[in-house]
Amino acid sequence: MTTPPFLTAMDEWGMKTTADSDDQTTIQIARFFSIVTSYKVCLTTGFIVSFIFIYLNKYRTSFFILLGAACTKLISTGLKDFFSRERLLVDSFVSVNGGAFPSAHMIYAVFLTGSLFILFSVYLKRTGRGILMVCGFLVVGMVGWSRVHLGAHYLSDVLGGFFIGVVWLLVMDFFITKENL
Repeated sequence: MTTPPFLTAMDEWGMKTTADSDDQTTIQIARFFSIVTSYKVCLTTGFIVSFIFIYLNKYRTSFFILLGAACTKLISTGLKDFFSRERLLVDSFVSVNGGAFPSAHMIYAVFLTGSLFILFSVYLKRTGRGILMVCGFLVVGMVGWSRVHLGAHYLSDVLGGFFIGVVWLLVMDFFITKENL
């Protein structure tokens, strides 16, 4: 496998800075963040947020939130098949399957926190939206850390999943806000 020296150095740095396999508390925290950003949780949250928007008579928003949540799996699986990047050669603290790039958990985390931000930003003032956004970034950051810490991904897989998740969320947000233009 040929990777640019920068990616190799970044991935090695990520593995060194997050490696602490002896601390069971840290491993449990990392597992928690991996569990709460599984596809099942992402899709369930998408359904719940979608139904709330149906209740608010925002049918277009409801449709695109649900479509966005459902398609995160297709996007991550398709890209994993396309890139076919091998996973780390270390023992992982979680069961992993499929390719490494991009991190599906990151795509799910970005979409999940983004759709919750879209929902709650309707009701929050500017300061509340800023606090919510910071909390969302912290959760997404913890998910990224957890995936590297647990030995499931390289740092570049996590960053790739983050950027793909942001692009997908922006595409969905474009179609949602097109309703309000």
